[in-house]
Amino acid sequence: MAAAPAPGQAPVDGWAVWARPLGWLALIVFGPLALLATPLAFLVVTWLVLVILAGWTLLVAAFIGALAGAATPVTAWLEFHLRAWVARFAPDPGALWLHWARQSHRMNLAHRCLDRAARLGGAEALFQEGLAFLEGGFGQGGQSAALVRLRRASELGHAEAAFRLAEALRTGDGGPSDPVQAEAWYQRSAAAGWGSAAAWLAQAYAHGDGVAPDEERARYWAGLAARLKPHAPPSRSLLRHDAAPEDALVRLGGQTAARVGTAAERVLAHRAGRWALGLGAAALACLALGTAGAFFWTGSAGLFHLPLLMLVPPGLLLAWQAWRLRREGPRSGRDRLREAAEAGDPDACYRLGLAYRQGSPRRPKDDLSATVWFRRAAEAGHRGAMEALAEAYLGGHGVLRNPREAARWAEAARPGRPSP
Repeated sequence: MAAAPAPGQAPVDGWAVWARPLGWLALIVFGPLALLATPLAFLVVTWLVLVILAGWTLLVAAFIGALAGAATPVTAWLEFHLRAWVARFAPDPGALWLHWARQSHRMNLAHRCLDRAARLGGAEALFQEGLAFLEGGFGQGGQSAALVRLRRASELGHAEAAFRLAEALRTGDGGPSDPVQAEAWYQRSAAAGWGSAAAWLAQAYAHGDGVAPDEERARYWAGLAARLKPHAPPSRSLLRHDAAPEDALVRLGGQTAARVGTAAERVLAHRAGRWALGLGAAALACLALGTAGAFFWTGSAGLFHLPLLMLVPPGLLLAWQAWRLRREGPRSGRDRLREAAEAGDPDACYRLGLAYRQGSPRRPKDDLSATVWFRRAAEAGHRGAMEALAEAYLGGHGVLRNPREAARWAEAARPGRPSP
């Protein structure tokens, strides 16, 4: 059960947040059905066709994205935009985005929710994003970006952000050290109620740590630090994997997936189980083909060729995916000659050396590589490679000219001579 919001704080959890936006969305999607009995019925039919096509396109895109291993699945994209729609109706969208970032167990979604919350300019969201930069949640080298966000949060009155900013300015973490500004931000943090800042000021003025010693100020800040006890512990970035609260749905999903996997392993362990799965897959394929045939049969009869239109999105998506794979994939097939040479086949090593010595558009001329492969083949006893290696040493092709080494390999290449 969702916790009740604090007085004066907008709710960020529970059905109250989702009910109104989802109600409006349902009204937008299904509301035009009320016009079916009016002269505007043709517009309703057109709207339904568009809705069905949109849903079908999303399903096909999700399927193709799953097969292709898309970095951002369609379901994640759809979920994020649904949350954006819900946030439009929230009294405090920034607090809602921040709540979703805390609750998310998917790092990509947490990043996007936190970024959206920080763009709205809330102090806590800016502090959390600065904290994520400090702890490497957005990759290495984010200290300077962290200071920008911590400064903005501090200017909005965030006590811990001012303390973290003062620490960074004192130590020079993320930029040049500035003891004067650090002292000012320590004081603003302590005045806003952050006990650790008051405790640091007390010991700094008592021992002259970065400031001029001042016993009166030391007593003042020590008294404030005592009144603020117990001091709150430092916050952790909500993007840490151990910072998100446990999600019962995620735990249930993991347990269900584990049980399904165990059951599948047991079924596949028996021949009868494999046959049953094969027959089931064949039956599903026949059912799918029959359904598609029925759609085509009825589509030409009076459903406004809707099935034909439904084939357009998957066709376009498949064409786009094929074009992308062709553009990003390797320009040539497997290099079987090199694979055989790397596996130790002497004849393949020799032929690969010849290919490098002669040169081609696929394999540019490279005397050094040719000599390397000739040597591997010659050491395995290939006579042709020995002769080619002797020529390389005699002419200095890919190696330093060495007549003695050339004579040694030429002698070894004679019939009846043992390999060196």
